Amino acid sequence: MNVSIGDFKSTLEIREIIDNILRSNKITEKSYVRKFEREVEKFLDVKHAIAVTNGTVSLQLIGHYLKYKLKKDNLTVCVPATTFPATLNAFLLTGFETMLCDIDESNLCIDIDKLSEEEKQKIDIIVPVALLGFTPDMDKIMLEAKKYNWIVIEDFAEAFGSVYKDKKIGTIGDFGSSSFFISHVIQAGELGVITTNNDEDAEIMRKMKNHGRDGNPMLFKHSYIGSNYKTTEFCAGLAYSQMLTANSIIKKRQKIVKTYYDNIYNNKIKPMLMNENHSPLGYPIIAKSEEIKNKICEDLNTSGIETRGIFPCLANQRAYEGMYDKEKYPISMDIEKRCFYIGCHQYISEIDVKKVIEIINRL
Repeated sequence: MNVSIGDFKSTLEIREIIDNILRSNKITEKSYVRKFEREVEKFLDVKHAIAVTNGTVSLQLIGHYLKYKLKKDNLTVCVPATTFPATLNAFLLTGFETMLCDIDESNLCIDIDKLSEEEKQKIDIIVPVALLGFTPDMDKIMLEAKKYNWIVIEDFAEAFGSVYKDKKIGTIGDFGSSSFFISHVIQAGELGVITTNNDEDAEIMRKMKNHGRDGNPMLFKHSYIGSNYKTTEFCAGLAYSQMLTANSIIKKRQKIVKTYYDNIYNNKIKPMLMNENHSPLGYPIIAKSEEIKNKICEDLNTSGIETRGIFPCLANQRAYEGMYDKEKYPISMDIEKRCFYIGCHQYISEIDVKKVIEIINRL
């Protein structure tokens, strides 16, 4: 038995797209990048989708653009204490001041009620992360953003297709950033996207992603300081082929998650509740203790069921040693010890889902 966190399977449609690209002799950004962007815009109901190299780069480009737009030094970005380091690194590497905020155990997302009044006044940019398909409390975040004049960048790399009150995540804030890594809902290996409803923001970021080049791409006229954030036709083609069946992919994942939740009965763990608004990257489970989590994960991995612990609290990562006070993020620190997740991707068979449940209930 082998149930992985993520998987990828080639199809005839995917192979035909790759063949089309090879026959065209156009392998950098051309028609399939545009097709992919249009499909994302249509799927999310957002005005602009800008394809870039990967999800980390999408955050970096937004940060680079905001420094240009705001023309202000010492901008402060707030990110949740529990997230993949890319969310934080993108802003550290582009010269921002950074701040962490603890999370809500019920959805593993940022809980801005944990911020002090002083911290809220210091923030310029906030980055709510939709972890594993869960959605942050965007109503509360947008209300506070209006009050404190925050810019909101939604990181929905792990929640492409999740819905918050009839709006797709990634379209509610000022900007969205998503990733199409191999283990994500839509898979391209390496590919990212920026979303926005602001025409001017989109126009300038499109130029900045191509070295700040202005006008005819064959002419060397550069109006902005930019870099090379472009992607390839191959990655865009892979993602485009899956975007055509995105709703079906998400529904298959949701069905597996519901089956897990309805049938896992083990009093040492608590499966997390997800619903039809969530587009799950993986299925999270919280154990009663760190020892129980470690034992169950060890037994599951031995049985061929891949598990991964939730991202460690950023304040607990060696890379950021001494930068943040660990005592300020008790929920993130606790969840790190007790939470893990298993695969729920669309390639897992019903038979394997039943076996996973049987093994978890038996442990």
